[in-house]
This record gives sequence, structure tokens and C-alpha cells, in this order.
Amino acid sequence: MFVYLFEAKSIQSYLFQSGKLKDVIAASERLDNLVDETSTSILQSVIESAGLDTDLLNDELIESSETIHFLRCKGGAFYCCAQTQAPLIKLRSLWTLTLQQMFPSLEYTDALTEAETLVEALDLGHQQLANDRNTPTISFPIATAPIERFSRTGRPSVRMSPLAQREDDGLNQVDIDTDLHRQAYQSMNMREAAALQDKFTPEDLQGTIHYPLDLEKDFLFDDEQHGAPDSDPTKDIALIHIDGNGLGILLMRLKNALKNTSDAELRKGFREFSRALNQATTVAAKEATQYIYDKACYRKDTRSSDSIQMIPMRPIVLGGDDITLLCRANLALEFSTRFCKKFMEASEAALSDLFDDLGFPKAYERYLTASGGILYQKASHPFTHSHQLVEALCAQAKKRTKSVVDEGAIGPAALAFHRQSESTNDSFDILADRTLVLGNEMQMGQTAYFVESLKQTHTSLERSPFDLNKLKQLVADSSSADQNGITTPPVSMARWRQMATAIAQGDIAEANIIYHRGLSLATENQKQALETLLDDLTPDGYQRQNWYWINQQTDEKYCLINDLLVLHHFAEPVKENTHTGDKETTHG
Repeated sequence: MFVYLFEAKSIQSYLFQSGKLKDVIAASERLDNLVDETSTSILQSVIESAGLDTDLLNDELIESSETIHFLRCKGGAFYCCAQTQAPLIKLRSLWTLTLQQMFPSLEYTDALTEAETLVEALDLGHQQLANDRNTPTISFPIATAPIERFSRTGRPSVRMSPLAQREDDGLNQVDIDTDLHRQAYQSMNMREAAALQDKFTPEDLQGTIHYPLDLEKDFLFDDEQHGAPDSDPTKDIALIHIDGNGLGILLMRLKNALKNTSDAELRKGFREFSRALNQATTVAAKEATQYIYDKACYRKDTRSSDSIQMIPMRPIVLGGDDITLLCRANLALEFSTRFCKKFMEASEAALSDLFDDLGFPKAYERYLTASGGILYQKASHPFTHSHQLVEALCAQAKKRTKSVVDEGAIGPAALAFHRQSESTNDSFDILADRTLVLGNEMQMGQTAYFVESLKQTHTSLERSPFDLNKLKQLVADSSSADQNGITTPPVSMARWRQMATAIAQGDIAEANIIYHRGLSLATENQKQALETLLDDLTPDGYQRQNWYWINQQTDEKYCLINDLLVLHHFAEPVKENTHTGDKETTHG
């Protein structure tokens, strides 16, 4: 048996390399059409051009020694096999040539292997993929010393094509990938019809809502909604990246369940798993997008004087078990929370029948969870480095997920968030040390929280010290007001903010005074509610000291003030159906 494996790598870096939203949009739409089980995908075009016989569009294709069978074909990757080597060599040759022409600087790994059985060939293929990932590759055009480079990407520049020059931004030279993206930006009907957008759009809204193409002209920011000045300081946006947990675990279990079956059953099992996973991601994305529509749909005038319905988000990636998008800042946390909850539910619904048919033990999880990062920043900040920060946040969330389960188990969904107040090229670790550690004494936030109580999702876990709902409750209690608008909580958001200022000045004693002054004015019930929440948020191995915690082994101090302030600043709007003309307000 012969196997050919292909995986596109560093997709986020490729999408954001120029830092311009129009290039990100065009690149994301082009890449979304690269690998898919549709007649319009680039992969299918290559297959037709090569005259190959495959089951990409027809699962019931009669098998022959020359037939190429696909095991996976989603998310920028595909795995296929055949009984003879020639058709796979032909596919590989034309496929890699096509990539060089259409996506010159896109990184990828591929492997062509041979073994007695399909399982053995797949194992060898994955080993080669891992080796290929660490092997430097040459991409064209090559930038020698005398060649001018495009300042935004550092890649060799070329003269812009006439189609790309229609986007008049004062440039006449860009790199070859950017030129191809801008040609697509001009020629593809992205506003009216785009496969990536449709994956996010709920079924009953298909063709009726549109996604912004231009942050300056199309995107409606929250402060504008309330009549605030249309200035850059009010334009906050969130970059969201969410990735599935436990995919490798389920794939290993799937492989073990299918190891003694025929090659045909093995192919079918892996392909059905790939489809079910993509279906769960799509269902969850549509559910979360429905929330954005219900909360923040607005109308935008067009050149034809007709208005269209738009929502303040922009899809960037949906493939396999991960998504990336831009979203209005005060909608990002609820969007992400809803996606994570629905993804777990939808993956269980999509995978249960397959696992039952394969005889999976009842003790095994029959679902995937998802963890992700939310980066809040100004819309005017370049996106070139933002994707690295949001991926680092996603890694923080996954670290939190793994912290409460044994190896080989699927952990609960988690989210990490961070507010970036200035444009920077620093790594997240450096950025966190600079912004979250004040006065060299106090860490101001823990960044990553579980989406749901662990008692709900993992009954064997009794405590949820990193419970996002508990943190939200603390923010709500600190923002409560009586009928006259006078704040009444023992520690209001204004007090938390004053405490943050004192800590930044290295005066923890003053922060303590501010805290206790608030407690002295509170009722016993208010004090008890605050104490209970702070106890619930106390991690194992830490001792609570009023409003902060001390590590009993290292004496390190940390609190949640930064997390409280970020959640309060980007509080979810409270409204019903903006698109029907109803008014919108915000918490706090």
C-alpha cells in the first residue's frame, strides 16, 4: 500500500504576514478553497487536470489499483492512498507545482511512503512528516542580495499586476503572494459569496448578512453604537483563535479500533471522523455567529443607495477543529464561550454513532473540547504580530486544560484573554512579565479560565478555582448599582482600579487600605458573598490573604485585578435585536 500525506503549516503566519486586513481576508478565502471535498476546490482541479481516478467526490467509486482513496481532506491537509505508486507520484508532482504557483511562500510538509498494510504506511508517513517539518525548504522567488524586498513582509518584491493595482494604496511593488491576494481581493465576490463566510453563517441567514471587508469603513465598533466620537482610541477589536483539545487522543483510539479491520474500513472510519469533526466545528461556529447577529447586527449603506445587514465580525479560518476570526471586542468573550460549549455538544452528537459502530469502550470520551485565546487590541494596531500573541494565549488555555486531567484524557474547555494596549513585537511571556507583574511583587492576573464549572463537565473534579463564571460573577457584583445609580458593592470596580494603581506604585499596603475601607461600608451579606467568591477562586496550594493569594512554597503573590478590569471594560452589551432598531446598553 502506498500513502501520500500533505499538511499546510504555519497558516496563521501566512495569513497575517502583510499586516493588512484586505490581504488577510483574500488569503483566508483562497486558502479555504485549497483542500476540500467540493468540485470547486483547488485539489479537485488538480485531480481533474492530472486525469486521476479518485473518490474525493464519490465515496462509492469502484476500486481499482489506480484509484486514489482519501482518508482525510479538511483543514489544509489531506491523506490519501493507492495500491500503486504512479498515481500518487503524479498527484504529488502537480499538487506541489500548483502550490508554488498559487501560494509561493506557504509552508507545507508532505510524505510519500510504502508498506505492506495501510496502517504501517500511515505510521511511516507521519514519521516522514515530522522529519520534513524540521528540514529547510527553498521557496521561489529567491531573494539574492541585489533584489529589493517588500517592506511589509521582507520577501522579494515584484511589480504589481494591473488587477492588483486597482486597490490604490500608493504601492507599485509588493511580494508575489501579496500580489496574488490582491488580485483575488479584486476578482472574488467575497461580500456576496464566499465558502468560508458560509461556514460561519447560520442556515436561515445565508445570503442575508454580510461581513466587513474594511475596518475603517464597514466595521461598527461598540463606542460608535452609543454615539461616542469616531476616533481611533474608541476602536477596540478582538482577535480570537480557538483550537480543539484531544484530537490526537481520539485519533490514536480510532487507529487502535481499526487496526484489525480491512483497508476499506480503515479509510472509511478515518474519513467519517474527519467529516464529523469539521461538521462539529461548523455547527459551533454558526451557533456563536447567531449570537453576534442577535446582539449587534446593523445596516450599512451601499453605493446603490440600498442598505445591507452586516455584523461586526470577520471570519479568517475554519478548518478541522480550529477557528480564527476578528470580532467586536465586547462580543468576543461570549462568542468564544458559546462556541466552546456548542463544540463539545456537537462533536459528541457527530461522533457517537461512529464510535458505537466501532465498538469504542463506554469509558472513553465520545467528544472533543476546545480551548482558545482572545487578544483585545486597537483596530489600528498592525496584525502582523497579533496572531503569535493569540496563539500563545491559546497555548496558555490548553495548559490550563491539561492541568486538571491525567495524560491521555480530554480536558475541559478553557479560554485565555489579554488586553494589549500598545503595538509590540515582544513575545507573550515578555509582554505578560511587563504588564501583569507590577512593582515586582504582585502578578495581576492568571489569564486562563475554564469555560464551565468542572463539576458540570468532569464529575470527578470537585473544585473549579479557575472558573470563568465565578470571575464574571465577581465582576457583576463589583459593578452592581442601586436604583439611583450609586454603586453599593463592598469593592466596586473603581476601588479595584485604585488598588491596581497603588500596586503599580509598589504600595500594597495602600491597596489593602482601599480594600478594607470598602469592606467597612458593606453589609454582612455583601461581605460574605465577596468572601465566598474569593475562596472559590483560590487555587490549590495557595493561601488567600484578603484580596490576593500567596503561594505557600514560593511566597509569590498574585491577584485577579487585571482580569476583573479587562472583563469589566469589555462587558457584554445588554440588548435585544439591534437590527430591529432596539436600543443597546452595556453592563456597568
